Amino acid sequence: MVLVGCGAVFAGRVEAAGDPAVTGPAQATVVAFLDAIKRGDDATARGLLTQVARAKTKELGISVAPPVNDNATYSVRACEVVGEAGDVVHVATIWTDVDADGFKSTDNVIWVTRLDPEGWRIVGMAMKVFDDLPPLLLDFEDPEDMLAKQQLVATELQKRAAKAAGAPLQPRTAQGQPSQPQPKPR
Repeated sequence: MVLVGCGAVFAGRVEAAGDPAVTGPAQATVVAFLDAIKRGDDATARGLLTQVARAKTKELGISVAPPVNDNATYSVRACEVVGEAGDVVHVATIWTDVDADGFKSTDNVIWVTRLDPEGWRIVGMAMKVFDDLPPLLLDFEDPEDMLAKQQLVATELQKRAAKAAGAPLQPRTAQGQPSQPQPKPR
C-alpha cells in the first residue's frame, strides 16, 4: 500500500486539502475500507459503510468487498470537504490491479464519506468509466440504483466491444440498411 494523503507531500510539495482535523479521520476510514477490500474482509468493509448502506446492501446480499488480486495497490490523494456543514468529505484514490491475463488497470475513484453518529463512514463512490460520459456515481445507500447503473455500464461495455470488433449492432443488408424480416414463401 502506498499512502499519500490529505495534506500530504507529493514530490516535495504540499497538497492543500482542507482541515486535516476533518479530512484525516475521513481518509483513515477510506484506508481501512480499502485495506479490508484487499484482504477480502467483507465484514470489516461492510462495517465501514453508513448504517443505511450496511442494511440495504445486506438486504440485497451485495458484497462491498469484491474479489481482488493480491498484487492490487492503492494510493490516497487529495481530500475535499464538501458542503457547509463539513460532514461530507470526498477522498480521491488511485486503485491499480493486474488481472489473471496480466492486464493492468488503474482507476481513479473518489470515495464519499459522511460523518455519522458512529464516526466517518463510506456512503458511496464516483469514478470515470468512459472518457466521453459523465462519471459513474454509486450511492451505497441506494443499492437498487447502484445495480441498475452497473448493468448500464456492462451494456455499454458490450456495445463498445462489438463496435471495436467491427461487428454491427444489428444485422445489415448489402446496402447498409438494417435487415428486415422477409415473408416466408407459401
